[in-house]
Amino acid sequence: MLARVVAAAIVALVGLVVAPVPLAAAEGDGQCTQVVDPITNEVKWVCENGGGDPGGGGQNPGGGSSTCTYAGSEIPCSLGGGQWSSKNACYVIPTPVSPQPAPPPGQTDQDGDWHNCIQPAGYLGSNQPVWVEAGETLIDPAVLAQRAIASMNLDPITIGIVPEPGPDRVGLVGLPVWMWVEDQAPNTYGPITASASQGPVSVTATAKVSSIVWDMGDGTKKTCTGPGTPYEDRYGKQDSPTCGHRYEQMSDDQPDDAYQVTATSHWVVEWSGGGQSGTIEFDITTEPLPIRIGEAQVLTQ
Repeated sequence: MLARVVAAAIVALVGLVVAPVPLAAAEGDGQCTQVVDPITNEVKWVCENGGGDPGGGGQNPGGGSSTCTYAGSEIPCSLGGGQWSSKNACYVIPTPVSPQPAPPPGQTDQDGDWHNCIQPAGYLGSNQPVWVEAGETLIDPAVLAQRAIASMNLDPITIGIVPEPGPDRVGLVGLPVWMWVEDQAPNTYGPITASASQGPVSVTATAKVSSIVWDMGDGTKKTCTGPGTPYEDRYGKQDSPTCGHRYEQMSDDQPDDAYQVTATSHWVVEWSGGGQSGTIEFDITTEPLPIRIGEAQVLTQ
């Protein structure tokens, strides 16, 4: 049989069949091995060092996730250092098989290499190596999604707020504060769509802000799910109907006598392409904006 084809061996009379090809789990999680119950034919992953079940993940660093589909079920798009290949219906490990079997008919040793092809957890298969042509790239659509996001040139919002910032501007304790997105541009609030391609694979991603967390500088954080309502003089002392706050103390004990206000936009990106789809989430925070708060003085004679 071809080298490194997964071969089963019964380790006990009613034991497990163990695939001798170890798959690396997530970094730092040790090694994972595919095992098959000879009675139920159930396939599981056994991981050393508490690696967990790599078949149930799909999480990427930074809070994103990507999913691939196989036999009507979602599976992780990468596993054991391999990338899911819809063409071959398995995880293709980038390290060539050694020693190399004879090339397929019509091919030579210079035309490509055999690579290990591992079935996803929960599915039985031959796990036989597949031929990868020279120059053929095992493209990860999730990487293309990140490239599409980078091309969007996303920026933090421009803060709209009353009371206004400035050395000659002072709000009052107890009066309503209004917060909003000053400029709802596609690259600061969304939605914005971009694509990235490599070889035959193209991925399209659409990003938009799902919520904004306003850190008011006084220990209060307000989460607003919309862009907020711009203040107008006709609103007087009304509270903002969508995103507001009231300061209970003066800011004279703060650095520069001002509360430092920031707005953190939570972006959600939906992407698809290359037979995969996923969601990537991340935050972008503004620079601090100083807001001074004082108290009204009452004059008596």
